[in-house]
Amino acid sequence: PSQLGPCAVRFLHLLLCSGSSACSLQEPSLAALHSKSGRVLLYAVQANCFAGTEGECLGPLVVNSNGNAGGSVQQVILLGLGSSKDLNTHRWGHNPFHAAGTALARVAKSCKLKHCQVAMHLAFTALQQQHQQQCQAQLNQQQHHKHDQTTSRQAFELSSDQGAPAAAALAVTSLILATLTGLHEGHLRFKTKPEYKAQMHSITVLVPEAQGQDMYNAAVARGTAMAAGNLTARLLVEAPPNTCTPSYMASAAEHLAGANPAHFKLQVLNAEQCKQLGMGLLLGVAQGSAEPLKFIHLLYTPAGPVQQKVALVGKGLTFDSGGYNLKIQGGIETMKCDMAGGAAVLGAATALKDLQPKGIEVHFIIGACENMVGSCATRPGDVHVSAAGKSVEVVDTDAEGRLTLADALWYAQEKAKVKVGNY
Repeated sequence: PSQLGPCAVRFLHLLLCSGSSACSLQEPSLAALHSKSGRVLLYAVQANCFAGTEGECLGPLVVNSNGNAGGSVQQVILLGLGSSKDLNTHRWGHNPFHAAGTALARVAKSCKLKHCQVAMHLAFTALQQQHQQQCQAQLNQQQHHKHDQTTSRQAFELSSDQGAPAAAALAVTSLILATLTGLHEGHLRFKTKPEYKAQMHSITVLVPEAQGQDMYNAAVARGTAMAAGNLTARLLVEAPPNTCTPSYMASAAEHLAGANPAHFKLQVLNAEQCKQLGMGLLLGVAQGSAEPLKFIHLLYTPAGPVQQKVALVGKGLTFDSGGYNLKIQGGIETMKCDMAGGAAVLGAATALKDLQPKGIEVHFIIGACENMVGSCATRPGDVHVSAAGKSVEVVDTDAEGRLTLADALWYAQEKAKVKVGNY
């Protein structure tokens, strides 16, 4: 153990703990550890004042499986989840398991981990207890209002059986999503000599045997798909504007469509085709750039009947100089990010490629172009006519977003046949 520095750690066990439950060390995955090793963990918890707060990390700790010199060495990290009463709390998608995944990614990069096991038994027990308490509180409230007690008890048992496993599955999804996105180092790919820290090859999630394996497999798959969508958007946004051009975004959509031709269909319109549709606002923004515009329409069609149609429309300005109303206030170098809305749309398409929801048809629409200064660029005071037939005077050429989105939204309604407010 003394020879194992932080960078030598390649495989470890992670114990997700909530508050003081870390100190009991009743995690089944650690049951094989000798009592001496257990005392080492207890001492480490106490000596480092580890309280199990959300996102808190302790380790890696080197322990011996049987307490003897010849025993196998294991690496253990404790990750805090916070108070057990907050385990099922979600704040705009964030929850304690998301925080734990972020902490795991941070440790994985700093210690150059390749494999790890995440033990979630204690966390699931806490989730089960919390859910039962919530159900009991609801039952007491119903009985207080003199509802039928038999019906209330049946509702409590049904809610308890279904709600806790669903919360556990969501915990797994959150952990996987946060870990995979936290390992992302795509911004380094444009450096001359990128130094990548992430070396993670596998993550094994340990769950109670009594729980449904299929449910957890689906939870892992969902977290992986959501992470893939998140990382697709990041890779596009991080790319410099001379890489991520309108043509580059169209190529990304083409790659998505080719990866799942059974469910995806792609149509990319050029400037001439947009002109035939009367998209004067989009054309007006793009006319000052040497980069040709690309109007992207990626269609997801589910297996089986379509019950609902939805359009996701994203802003696709791969660079926004502001036009003749040049962005002189500073920060123009960040205007490569003005296509983040379109990147998010393609990210959502990436997630759907793997999730493949049923009953919903999704249209992913992006008017990709640049807003530049040039002899052909729109001038302040120019008038363009939208695809909807509305004439628009351009007082400020830095108002490019509403112009491109106006024609894109028209296309979603008139060509994709998606109704306004159809959620």
